[in-house]
Amino acid sequence: MPFSLQFPHGSGFRSRLWLTPAVGGVLLSGLTLAQPAVAAAAPAAAKRDAASLVNSPVSGRVVDAKGEGLPGVTVLLEGTTLGSATDATGAYTIANVPAGSYTLVVSSVGFTTSRQAITVVDGQPTQVASVTLNEDTQALKEVVVVGYGTLSRQELTTSVASVSAPQIERQRVAGFDQALQGQAPGVQVTAPTGAPGAGINVRIRGNSSITGSNSPLYVIDGVPVLPTYDRELSVGNQKPNPLNTINPADIESIDVLKDGAAAAIYGVRAANGVVVITTKRGKSGKPQVGLNAYYGVQELRKKLDVLDSRQFAEYYNESQINGGAAPGFTDLNNLPYNTDWQDQVYRSAAIQNYQLNVSGGTDKTRYYVAGGYFKQDGIILNSGFDRFNFKLNFDQQAGTKFRVGTNMNMSRTNTNGSVRSELGLGNSGTVLGTLAQIPTIPVRDANGVYATNPFSLSDNPVGNLLETSNKAVTNQVIGNLYGEYDILKNLKFRSSLGIDFRTQLENEFITRNYPGTSRADASTRGSGRTGTTQQTIWLWENTVTYNPQLGEKHNLQLLAGQSVQESNRFASNASVRGYASNAVPYLSAGTERLGTSSYEEEWGLTSLFARAIYSFDDRYLATLSLRQDGTSRFDQHYGYFPAVALGWRISKEAFFPQNTPISDLKLRGSFGINGNQELGYTYQRFSAYSAGSNYAGSGGTIQGGIRPDRIGNRDLKWETSKQYDLGLDLGMFNDRLTFNFDAYQKRSNNLLLSVPLAPSTGAEQLNIIQNVGTVENKGLEFNLATTNVQGENGGFTWTTNLNASLNRNKVIDLGTLVNDQNQLVDRTIINSNSITQKGQPLGVFYGHQVQGIFQSEDEIKAAPTQPGNPKPGDIRFVDVNGDKKIDNNDRTIIGNPNPKVIGGVTNTFTFKGLDLSVFFQGSFGNDIYNANRQALESLTGPVNQLTTVLNRWTPNNTNTDIPRAVFNDPNNNGRFSSRWIEDGSYVRLKNLTLGYTLPTALTSKARVGSLRVYVSGQNLLTWTDYSGYDPEVSADPFSSTSIGRDFGVYPQSRTYTVGLNATF
Repeated sequence: MPFSLQFPHGSGFRSRLWLTPAVGGVLLSGLTLAQPAVAAAAPAAAKRDAASLVNSPVSGRVVDAKGEGLPGVTVLLEGTTLGSATDATGAYTIANVPAGSYTLVVSSVGFTTSRQAITVVDGQPTQVASVTLNEDTQALKEVVVVGYGTLSRQELTTSVASVSAPQIERQRVAGFDQALQGQAPGVQVTAPTGAPGAGINVRIRGNSSITGSNSPLYVIDGVPVLPTYDRELSVGNQKPNPLNTINPADIESIDVLKDGAAAAIYGVRAANGVVVITTKRGKSGKPQVGLNAYYGVQELRKKLDVLDSRQFAEYYNESQINGGAAPGFTDLNNLPYNTDWQDQVYRSAAIQNYQLNVSGGTDKTRYYVAGGYFKQDGIILNSGFDRFNFKLNFDQQAGTKFRVGTNMNMSRTNTNGSVRSELGLGNSGTVLGTLAQIPTIPVRDANGVYATNPFSLSDNPVGNLLETSNKAVTNQVIGNLYGEYDILKNLKFRSSLGIDFRTQLENEFITRNYPGTSRADASTRGSGRTGTTQQTIWLWENTVTYNPQLGEKHNLQLLAGQSVQESNRFASNASVRGYASNAVPYLSAGTERLGTSSYEEEWGLTSLFARAIYSFDDRYLATLSLRQDGTSRFDQHYGYFPAVALGWRISKEAFFPQNTPISDLKLRGSFGINGNQELGYTYQRFSAYSAGSNYAGSGGTIQGGIRPDRIGNRDLKWETSKQYDLGLDLGMFNDRLTFNFDAYQKRSNNLLLSVPLAPSTGAEQLNIIQNVGTVENKGLEFNLATTNVQGENGGFTWTTNLNASLNRNKVIDLGTLVNDQNQLVDRTIINSNSITQKGQPLGVFYGHQVQGIFQSEDEIKAAPTQPGNPKPGDIRFVDVNGDKKIDNNDRTIIGNPNPKVIGGVTNTFTFKGLDLSVFFQGSFGNDIYNANRQALESLTGPVNQLTTVLNRWTPNNTNTDIPRAVFNDPNNNGRFSSRWIEDGSYVRLKNLTLGYTLPTALTSKARVGSLRVYVSGQNLLTWTDYSGYDPEVSADPFSSTSIGRDFGVYPQSRTYTVGLNATF
């Protein structure tokens, strides 16, 4: 009987195996070439008479260390062509085996080979005892994806952090970038808002740019993607995450290129690091169907305590009287309502995900096809996100030397972000409006009309949510087509054509029933806006790789390539008002045009790059690379980005003791230069003008015109980062313990800053962009992975993965300017609540220091002069400069939003079919500016307050740090000060998952290869001293100078899910 070798896509450990296409090709080629040798050996087999051939089957089962069946395992009778492959349950049968003695060889990629003697009796079935295959730790060297290639972890000379598919899939999140949090040292991931579909802030080794992008470059199956959150939509302040179009269940691995040498192969786009995403591919074997599904419930993690009706009325009356006005409530015993607005706005919300995939192939064709649906309702009314996606990866061997294939991801997402405010609170939206609305009014009055605050401009948050539709639809295609040709045995040419095509459409409609505020003009209700964005980025890359044979001890890998990339982006928006009816929410139904605008931008990038990777005797390692980028964004088009990395595997030296617990020891060092061309507006080198600047002409006519907005600078060039890295990799006890350490220094130069023009130019109100700044990041990174207990045959196993990172950020230079005394001084940039200053980290908080509460008029007279006629109960501020008066010159640094340490730890336990994963994540040493408290402890107006104000200063309660209640706040107690700065450190039980894999003997009866059910919790517990909803917060997440501010940010939810993973 002819033997057909098959390798169906397996489950469990085999599905986590990382192999490069080259390695897979060698394995398949080797197995194919081995077949003639097996056939030739048949005549020399033990004494068997072919004439005696009768139906004598040999049957058995192959299981893993847990006792679960292993599909796709090769079972051979050594010295013959007789063999088989196991089915989904691990069972096999070899038919028509002649009588005689044999050696049964059981093998599978990633497992140790089993050999055992069997005897076949003529005419009698032979039942072989179950064979257990154990994982082959030596064969399964982790493969790391680097730019334009792969390396084993042992060959690596640069700093690369890897996150595997199981680590990603444990997180119940919309996007893979969220799943990176706490998993990789040196990678700070912040979910600045809990809004469904919102962007995630990823920083690799700190913030390096002041005005440009600090987001890393993402490379998805070879296609570069740079999320530009600041320009995703032109209407409604929605910032959907373009990375949410990728289903995390389709990802095989994520590799983060952190140091300059690792990222340098991507040149002018790599100053903030590179995240390389590799999606799942098919493997040779029978078709395998996978189903992954979960359903869960989300809830608000905690409520904030605000005043009830009586408490609010007492506070408001007190503030009015202290301010010299009449009280607002005359009868405190007859308050008609006590509305809890948080209960009205927040809700329990569903989250669900379903993904079906089919994979398999032959030795020439491999495929992976998947479709999925994800839906996340928001915990705030009328908010949510859903995604449909389709994934296709296809590889075809066309002849002996040519291969073609495609990687394609298509998706459609819908985001509903109806979170807005009319309270003058900027983008704080409904969250702060909910807390600020007074409890003495209902949601709707007796006539069904939305109630509004009778004393002030403040929201009816329920009405604002229900009467606003703000929906964004994104369609995206990311993928490529490739061809590979083996010119010679070790010389390969590859050509790839990639695309990132994205369209976004947002429609906003505010109904005529929109409550707005109590003083809003009725004409502001009934309005609509539409915004559209379309971006097409195409990429053509050609590479040649050469791996010459230089002897047993020499290994050389050469790469040379060319790349061309071009982007076109178009956006437009329009808005109208004056709708006669809510029934027709289209722009054409509006009677008054409010405004229209559009813009288009293009840029291109052409590149050449080369790399050489050399190792001698697996001891001495070296990597050299160089990339030349030519960008259209600057007049100085071309730049060069070199890198060098060296490694020394000390454990391979002859002098290194062999009988020690150390199984691997390597030192690494690297240097690389990267660039950053993502600097906001594409045409910074040109002067900018605004159209639509109209002027009054003769006879009252309106003349159209333009005005200058910015002076161009033809000398601009990209920002440049130079980075040094020193690392150590340690393995002990046959790599049951691995430890990785990195120390780095990254200095970013030529930062683009807006510099005011001198008065002599006559255009001092305009600015010019110049390359003048320098920022430094330096730090330490640690990663420890241990197998604490290793069970046999499904016994108890316990593994731990711990990582921690320390980064110190500092401004080195901001240029100089001439001050009022005509002196040349270092430039300082002061924002509303932060300062950018030489010698300080980016984003440090800058305001007044609080020195307690004034207790008497005598104390006020003896203190420095404070404007506003302070009274006992008002805040005393520090006279920092000692000039006996309190003003803006007394502001100083009062906090630092940058964490001192970030990290995460995952413990995984398995026993038989049970598995338990516990993941903690945290941030330490960072401060938060709680701007919510600044509004909700203002003690000055007719908006609700936090219950902390119950301890406010009164003549009978003087031992407190909370000032008196007084209308209009004459002393400006609410100014930005250290009063609003809190410790933002926290530790969070980010994820806990308990699963059970049913025995194969049970599932096989239902023709199910494997079935795992689980329960999971996300954001279960948080330990923090921060008083707000959540310490993982930032109202300005993509700014490097306004981080760590909590101002009405959508809270993160606590999530409970149940799910299953099945293969068929």
